[in-house]
Amino acid sequence: MIRRSWLGLLACAAMIVSTFMRWTWYPDIQKYFTGFFTEDNYYGRPGIFLCTMAAIGLLAYLFQKVWLFRLNLVAAALGMAYAIKSFLLFTSSYDGYVPEKQPGIYIMLVASLLNVAIAMVSLNKPAGNPGKEG
Repeated sequence: MIRRSWLGLLACAAMIVSTFMRWTWYPDIQKYFTGFFTEDNYYGRPGIFLCTMAAIGLLAYLFQKVWLFRLNLVAAALGMAYAIKSFLLFTSSYDGYVPEKQPGIYIMLVASLLNVAIAMVSLNKPAGNPGKEG
């Protein structure tokens, strides 16, 4: 359980950090987009939602309560779906321009997928002491 908690904490922290990193480079306007910055807020601020979902995961892995693990599974699934949507939105071509993908968007996507996997495995936490019966 300890290793899963550390991996979960790492995945959630990586997702939060990745929202502040560069996600894409748009050559036509000569700007980098992040999870919190887009030109005229055209793509919104997906970093707010992703950081909120990752914060729920951080709480679940820190306090290790059953209801928090269940809430984390829902939050991780929503975060993963939103991460996939954001990846497709930010990296799609438009008007003949193809944005250049930066490392931050890959880290965000992998961290969200890893968070869901760890959240699913964390639900199988054994109740009580498995060595004792009664």
